[in-house]
Amino acid sequence: KAVMDNTRIKILLPILAGISVLLGTFLFYLAFVFNPITKESLRNDSFFVYDVPIHIDDFSLTDHSGDTVTQDLLANKWTLVFFGYTFCPDICPLTMASIRQFYDLLETNSAVNDVQVAMISVDPNRDTPEKLASYVGFFNPAFIGLTGDYSSLYSLSRQMNVAFSYLRVDDENYLVTHNGEIMLIDPEGNNVGFFKAPYQPELMLENFQAVKTYLSK
Repeated sequence: KAVMDNTRIKILLPILAGISVLLGTFLFYLAFVFNPITKESLRNDSFFVYDVPIHIDDFSLTDHSGDTVTQDLLANKWTLVFFGYTFCPDICPLTMASIRQFYDLLETNSAVNDVQVAMISVDPNRDTPEKLASYVGFFNPAFIGLTGDYSSLYSLSRQMNVAFSYLRVDDENYLVTHNGEIMLIDPEGNNVGFFKAPYQPELMLENFQAVKTYLSK
């Protein structure tokens, strides 16, 4: 009798597993059909999608290794872009920590291969490639730090609807005021929208997956 029970269990387990997969697929299909992803649904408290993606024009910057990079950097991968600086006292480290947690979730879900992260400096006078390497590397060795001359950085930031300005603290020190949004660039080099603060990594992942599904239609 015990042998028969074991045999039945061995037969039933793959059947139950197959039923579970089919049920999961069916439920996903129902969710997609009855709750389709729309442009309106992607405009929520945590994300905003543009009516028309903004194409990023040609640019030339220097990465944290000292190499010249162009708009080709944005090809074939989804890119999260944050404009910040290494001397930033609060917004930048908090934002980069949230991006790191989001990136960790991608790794957990085996979805990190087509995603990259770039922090573009708004403080080219102080943010050398060496400082950027140390800063972005602290959050994740795969993250990219970018800098350049003021004109190039200003032009690129304007394309992404990012503003920054300098506030003198004293004769030797200054702060940089800047947008805190995280831009999302698609694999064709278009700015499709941005994540909004306060950042919740799990919600960022949900929005990212929803955007990919919506734009693939």
